[in-house]
Amino acid sequence: MLDQLVKRAREQRVFSREDTPTDQRIEAAFLYHLGLSYRQVGEWLGHLHQTVHEWYTALADLFEPEPDEHGTVVVDDREVYVWAAINRQTYEVIHVEASPGRSELDALLFLRAVLDTVRGRPVIVVDRGPWYNWSLDELDLPCESRRETWGDRSIVESWFSPFKLRIRRFFDRFPYRSSWQSVDRWTKAFACIHNARC
Repeated sequence: MLDQLVKRAREQRVFSREDTPTDQRIEAAFLYHLGLSYRQVGEWLGHLHQTVHEWYTALADLFEPEPDEHGTVVVDDREVYVWAAINRQTYEVIHVEASPGRSELDALLFLRAVLDTVRGRPVIVVDRGPWYNWSLDELDLPCESRRETWGDRSIVESWFSPFKLRIRRFFDRFPYRSSWQSVDRWTKAFACIHNARC
């Protein structure tokens, strides 16, 4: 899994120079992902914590997966608000993004982005949040698409569990003065490493 991420990072030229080997940068991102702080990882590898932060957020550019067939996609969101779509069969994160609000328009934009990243017409499963009412009616979805509280929905909840566990290291908030855009990049990097571990 580490080798695949290193290969993709080199192919896409995520890091403009190789003054620090790409595999060491990816390893630093994995250590951070697993719970160490930027400072701890930096001390371990002999780099500044800000450098480790830059490496980690650069991985967000690797997140966009190749369009693929997905039978059933489960969707959820959390405060900031973090929206996530997970493939029911592979547990791969198909699309993730953070937004400053959680409205019907935010739900529609997120679901359209999910549909743009997949081939075919997957079944979409969402929770019973009222922000999904209008967006589900607006989209051309298979008739099997549904709203539910349990069942397939537990798959996306299982992705949010380690996500929330990692966020607790921030004491349930991102560092002071973080924009939702930086939260979005951090979340995409988290999803990229999650997918590499699947």
